[in-house]
Amino acid sequence: MKEFFATCPKGLENLLADELTTLGAEQVRETVAGVHFKGELAIGYKACLWSRFASRIVLVLSEFQMNDDLDLYLGAHTIAWEEHFPGTATIAVDFTGTNPAIRNTQYGALKIKDAIVDRFTKRGHVRPDIDKKSPDIRIMAHLGKGKANITLDLSGPALHQRFYRQGTGEAPLKENLAMAMIARSGWAGEPMMDPMCGSGTLLIEAAFVAADMAPALRRERFGFDYWLQHDAELWQSLMMEAQVRAKRGMQRCEVKLFGCDADPRVLMKARDNAKAAGVAHLITFKQADVTALDNPLPQAAVEGEARQVGMLISNPPYGERLGEFPALLEVHQALGDALRRSFQGWRVSILSASPELLSCLRLRADKHYRLFNGALECQLRNYQIALDSVASQKEVAQDFANRLRKNLKTLEKWASKEGIDCYRIYDADLPEYNAAIDRYQDYLVVQEYAAPKDIPAQKTRQRLLDMVQ
Repeated sequence: MKEFFATCPKGLENLLADELTTLGAEQVRETVAGVHFKGELAIGYKACLWSRFASRIVLVLSEFQMNDDLDLYLGAHTIAWEEHFPGTATIAVDFTGTNPAIRNTQYGALKIKDAIVDRFTKRGHVRPDIDKKSPDIRIMAHLGKGKANITLDLSGPALHQRFYRQGTGEAPLKENLAMAMIARSGWAGEPMMDPMCGSGTLLIEAAFVAADMAPALRRERFGFDYWLQHDAELWQSLMMEAQVRAKRGMQRCEVKLFGCDADPRVLMKARDNAKAAGVAHLITFKQADVTALDNPLPQAAVEGEARQVGMLISNPPYGERLGEFPALLEVHQALGDALRRSFQGWRVSILSASPELLSCLRLRADKHYRLFNGALECQLRNYQIALDSVASQKEVAQDFANRLRKNLKTLEKWASKEGIDCYRIYDADLPEYNAAIDRYQDYLVVQEYAAPKDIPAQKTRQRLLDMVQ
């Protein structure tokens, strides 16, 4: 059996481990941002072709104790590189980790490169050239806990790249993170909607699952293409099996997927991406603002009969990307109102890096999951919209809003008369809304006073958000 390692974003380890086990991997073991597993070569190939959560699949070549750069050089030199690739191939070496002897990752990569080149030249072979951008063979090494681990990349370009993206929005969601959202939401093939679909990644990934399509089926290049131990016949048989499954899956697929976005240019990109992925006929796109969101499923045919329900999954903007925070508060409040108004009985799953924005939905989550969008820690919250839910008709922070209107009515007349454009319009007039608000021409400055210690911090923070809204 061969030893493999699959990398993934933090938070996806459990999903990836379960997936690899289903594919037939043995001795599956989770670690931070990755999963160790063993199996025959076919298992490594299947992981490259079918994994929806992995970022890379690598073949472990050697693991050894390492104290200094000489240990690293000798450990790399003992690997029979000539059995893995010819001297005419181009290579790249990626190195991560440091210790007191190797403080620079570029130096670590250089020592391994030197060991590889020296081994080839000492045996009378042509020495491989370096190509950092698009190498034939990529070698990956990691140093940690006194050990060096050297692997061969089987993936080529990162596996989250499905090669259907013709264009993206300002903050594209990585495909394996989108798949993690779908898996954690509990989606099981029912009608699905993304009300802020951007470039359509969530919907396309769901279509792949529904149609039993391998995520790497359209990929033209893998890391093992120039590997001397590559079994082309075995790989071709796995590809043919995946193609047959996709064809049959597409023929029987009846999934209903709906995507909306307010930006027509982004929506055009989503349509192009779905077409490139071969799933455009499974997704209905519509230009719509979240403030006017409607249920895409038809009303019950017979009065009194329950309306069909589905799943709403979305990754709304959360301040790290689009818009200003006050506008995002309004977007989330509008989304929460739309869900209660038109999506009774639906299940909802929302990803955000801002718990404060999620609180503006004014929904109680059934489950929470911790995921990472790059280095950014996010929460995925799952909700169940009650069958009898209704949108709130009450204005947010109504008492505060009324007081503010009253103050402005008086102050604006006085300021206009006196030619003043900078003045205080609110100063903790109501004890529940404990802040000072100053106007500087077209800008407002909101300063919150420290709340009494007996008031929960969460409540005071929510009141501040309500004032901003």
